[in-house]
Amino acid sequence: MIPERNLMAACVLDSEQQRTWIASINEMMEEGPRIILRLPKIRHALIAHPEPLRWYSGRKIELEMLELICTNRGFHCEDVETDVISQALRRRQIEILMEVRMGMNMEGCRVNDLMSVRRSMLM
Repeated sequence: MIPERNLMAACVLDSEQQRTWIASINEMMEEGPRIILRLPKIRHALIAHPEPLRWYSGRKIELEMLELICTNRGFHCEDVETDVISQALRRRQIEILMEVRMGMNMEGCRVNDLMSVRRSMLM
């Protein structure tokens, strides 16, 4: 961090370079997730093999919905620990996390901690 100094001034760029840099950054911010489609290898992988992304997206959406339902249920139930529906929801969440972890391990990623898988999926 550079305290009390402008980043552009700290980079020692002339005004033309600053304008070009600002224009590039603004363009990237406006593009957002579409910028990934510009990367040829990633785009080719998504087009050639869309099923893994579709599978993961489905699991992620289901996990997010289960998390939302559990949170909602926690506000309305008096005893979540003995609530059968809450237990079933948590059990399904664990199943999804184990499924994703197994898929990651099959792809070569060595992840053992379900909480780290959960954290990365819900980010």
